[in-house]
Amino acid sequence: MEAKNLLNRQEFNIYPYAIMRFCQALWPGNHRPTLAHYFIKTLQEKGLLLRNWTENLDNLERLAGIRSDKLVEANGSFLRWKCSLNKCGETYDLLWLKERMESYQFPNCSKCFSKCAPDITFYEDEIRPVFHQASVDAANCDLLIVLGSELLETPFCDIPLQVPWDVPRLVVTLNDEIEKDEDIMDIHENFDFDSDEAYRDVFWQGSTDLAVLSLCSYLDWDKDVRLMMESDTAVLKGRKEMQQRLGVYKDHSKEVLPKLR
Repeated sequence: MEAKNLLNRQEFNIYPYAIMRFCQALWPGNHRPTLAHYFIKTLQEKGLLLRNWTENLDNLERLAGIRSDKLVEANGSFLRWKCSLNKCGETYDLLWLKERMESYQFPNCSKCFSKCAPDITFYEDEIRPVFHQASVDAANCDLLIVLGSELLETPFCDIPLQVPWDVPRLVVTLNDEIEKDEDIMDIHENFDFDSDEAYRDVFWQGSTDLAVLSLCSYLDWDKDVRLMMESDTAVLKGRKEMQQRLGVYKDHSKEVLPKLR
């Protein structure tokens, strides 16, 4: 199923199991943060990261250790599920969903029994209020890096256009040929990589990890990023650490057991 069908609210109302299976594929532990994620974390640790805006739904930024105050999951997250009934609005976490799926139960609201949906932006949903912060961040950044985005969809396509005129903009993507769509920004129309008047835009065609390695080598950060990734990979072998980073850990050791009579 294509992404536009999978993340269509009408499709979800008709056949919700497709998105549940997709959520299972993104389950914590099935995928690991890459060098690109740890490059972003390195910027954070060096005090150079203003904000990490992501349109991804896989939560790998959180898993890599990007702090909540530095991270904007603009399209929401599968970590949070909420009741579809507006007057109820009960919210649930990923562990709640996991328990339902393991017992072959549909994730209905425990309070009103209405259908629950992931707290994500479906296609044709209204833009999330968090995007009002984008213009503030854009005005205050001194370097814009676009990592791994081939299709800069609205409203993400507005962010690169809001940075000051003298701010360098680096775009890293595998493909520079963008399919035409009214909601998709043509990179070459909004960036100037190779004209005689180009002065601030840089295009890297290739994988994000290779681009990060090259950039870190130039900055003499390659050892820092590799060490951070290797040490973090060892730590993330534990389920507890993984759940803590995703904000879904529950300490059952503090639960008071009923007294035996």
